[in-house]
Amino acid sequence: MKFAVCTVLALLTMSSFAAPQKVVYGDDNRVLLSNSTNENFKTWAKATAAMIPSNKVRFPQLDDLYPDTIKVFSETLKESRNLCEGGKFAEQLTAANCSGFLVKEGGVQYIVTAGHCMRAQSDCDSNVWAFGYDSSVSVEAPFLATQNVYKCAEIVDTKLSNISDNDYAVVRLDREVEGVTPLEFRKEGKVSESTELVVIGHPSGLPTIINDKGTIRENDNDFYFVANLDTFGGNSGSAVLDAETGLVEGILVRGEDDYEWVSLDENQSCYRPLVCEEGKCRGEDVTRITNISILTGKEAPFEEEEASYDRNYPRYSPWIDPDHDYDPYPWEFDFNDLY
Repeated sequence: MKFAVCTVLALLTMSSFAAPQKVVYGDDNRVLLSNSTNENFKTWAKATAAMIPSNKVRFPQLDDLYPDTIKVFSETLKESRNLCEGGKFAEQLTAANCSGFLVKEGGVQYIVTAGHCMRAQSDCDSNVWAFGYDSSVSVEAPFLATQNVYKCAEIVDTKLSNISDNDYAVVRLDREVEGVTPLEFRKEGKVSESTELVVIGHPSGLPTIINDKGTIRENDNDFYFVANLDTFGGNSGSAVLDAETGLVEGILVRGEDDYEWVSLDENQSCYRPLVCEEGKCRGEDVTRITNISILTGKEAPFEEEEASYDRNYPRYSPWIDPDHDYDPYPWEFDFNDLY
């Protein structure tokens, strides 16, 4: 395995992406849902959802030949990221911008995601939430079952603070989700530092990816903990669970730069996932789900000041884009995002 040195210098040569994101720590443990051998992980994955821009899906029209399907418009990972030859998941679609997961509290279902994914009603109105966005949704068959795609009705609660780094959102969908068991979640206390973690979501917009063998590296902050997780842009909002019990410990929200620019020769360059040794680079930040009072019924940690997101605030990683988690337009890149 080749270990990449953590640096922002690679960003200075970027020509494909506006918002570099997360990273691989040690071995790359990411697998497609269909390739997982852990039945518990597969069960929990059913409760995860992809946030897909409304302009990337086509709902059934009158007299459509297949009225029970929604067509997805998306590039492959190789196309959208200029991925180096032989890159993992290169031919998979990349439709999702963020991830989320289904919970239930007080008899009401909610989608939980990152606050920077759902900051205002305009975000709610311009995206749909899709369950079952797995590798069966492919270049050859880019279709979702209509019954698995939901519109966002309202943002019940959202937080994105540049003081505490608190980052979460709670969303209500346009109708009840059927056939999916909501995930259980921690309501008090903190995750044990010895807990093995698994994160399930949509890195780089891909179909459902499972990454296990995550470890905790910092656990002192009241609002988030830091972990070694192989996560990428699009994972924002993913459920981070106790790999043994399935209890949701938090929400993936921030992390290290995910891709590095590689010059193959004087005429050809491409991107490959950045690889860091375990415990090196900055780690991935996970908002504690216990922060969300509407779910726990308890008072959230005290925040000195409520503040809206400031893209120049240095503690935010450069992958957070104020409009969405993944942005392929290099001319919008803001070098003030480097920290």
